[in-house]
Amino acid sequence: MRPRIVGALVLGALAVILLPILLDFGGEYVVDTRTQIPDRPEIIPVEIAEPQAAEGDESVTTAEQMFRFNSSRDEAESDPKTQSLVKPEAPGLSDEGLPVAWILQVASFGDSDKAASLVNKLLANQYQAYSRASTTKGKTIHRVYVGPKILKQDMLDEKTAIEKKYKLKTLLLRFEP
Repeated sequence: MRPRIVGALVLGALAVILLPILLDFGGEYVVDTRTQIPDRPEIIPVEIAEPQAAEGDESVTTAEQMFRFNSSRDEAESDPKTQSLVKPEAPGLSDEGLPVAWILQVASFGDSDKAASLVNKLLANQYQAYSRASTTKGKTIHRVYVGPKILKQDMLDEKTAIEKKYKLKTLLLRFEP
């Protein structure tokens, strides 16, 4: 028992002598308080004037002219077989040099609130949905569309999903901006 006590005292004495040498308690700890964040830049607001039609240009494009649909709507509405075509087409350009794109006509409503409600549901489910009003035979019709997409197969996939989820019959149409 005596050798253990002597050994413990020797280790304790070495600890008392060596710990202050190993651990420097007298030094100061310096904290770098300089920031690494640059100063706030000065931002000067730029005011942009409202766009105006060019002087002498009488051909201002309206929304109806901009979002025109070629005869594909009439063909699709009159021929139910065109809705069952699943043949994929490669992307291409129209005769005017614009990309050929596809849209779905999801529904037509006489009431703009119903059309807006459906558009909101489609937007909530991550579809690119919008509606356009047009006058046919003296009545205003609000059509709800999804798209456009360049790949016809992508639009056909969305067509299937929308018809299944919303229990609607949709029309696949060519879209020409």
